[in-house]
Amino acid sequence: MTIKKYSLILGLLALVMTTQAQSSTEGGNEWKDSSLIPPSRMAQHNEFLNNQYIFPAKPRSQWELGLKIGSPTIAGDVASVRPNFGFGVHARKALGYLFSVRGEFYRGTAKGLNWKETNNYVNNTAWTSNGYKGWTKDGQGNYYVPTDKIFLNHKTTVSDLSIQGIFNFTNIRFHKAEPKFGMYAILGVGATFYKTMVDAKNAGGSKYSFNGIPNGTWDTRNDTKNAVKALLDGTYETPGESNTQAPKAFGMTSRFSQTAGLGMAFKISKKVNVAIENRVSFMKDDLLDGQRYQATPLGEAVLSNSNDALNFTSIGININLF
Repeated sequence: MTIKKYSLILGLLALVMTTQAQSSTEGGNEWKDSSLIPPSRMAQHNEFLNNQYIFPAKPRSQWELGLKIGSPTIAGDVASVRPNFGFGVHARKALGYLFSVRGEFYRGTAKGLNWKETNNYVNNTAWTSNGYKGWTKDGQGNYYVPTDKIFLNHKTTVSDLSIQGIFNFTNIRFHKAEPKFGMYAILGVGATFYKTMVDAKNAGGSKYSFNGIPNGTWDTRNDTKNAVKALLDGTYETPGESNTQAPKAFGMTSRFSQTAGLGMAFKISKKVNVAIENRVSFMKDDLLDGQRYQATPLGEAVLSNSNDALNFTSIGININLF
């Protein structure tokens, strides 16, 4: 069994090497291009060309500068509103054929609006501080029937700073020049800063009356959202509930985050490529959307059993500097 397993592995390696050799022949003699070789390895390159050394010199690892725009969204307790706007910048250094390190910063705004009504917001200070009355309990343990239903909404400003490892799936090239298309995975850690605001008051400073808007269903969700949007003034004047124990920086809540994602890059010239990415940041926080309570059971306002996640889908242009 062991002999068969190693035979299979050797066969696959031979197939990969044959395929790469064919690609190199079809793509040209990139291994002869001295412009890809740094001065420190030029002696090995010349020896290889003159059949005096068995291995070719490793090409230069490049720096890349990237600019991107995209749409941040929050996966949480409030339905996301799309599209949103965000922008980012990164610097990337290749450390080999398959791995590179990237530092990235992006900033954007994510919005949300529920099409299902709720009365179970007794612990959500963004609403109760503005006079809304949902399910409440009296001194005898009896619940008052709510007088105000609401449709949860939020506008969250986010800034995300991270250091990432980029794992290239399509760059096992054996000294072949960069292919026209590449796929890669993203894994990293960083810090996410956010500030959540809620539109809970109208232009006159009074609470909204959502009672006249019927509760949405899946089929009527767009009609319900349109009716709520027509009522809201879009000012987002009320701070969302925040974790008082979480650290603050720049007037925003600060959280350690882990990030993962996938990307595709399309080379349009020797120095320039266009990339499409989707990256998700995870953190131990359920208040990115300003809501951490479940809709049921009524009156209990039970905490949600999952944290929010921040998603950023983007398209960008990357330039190899040197």
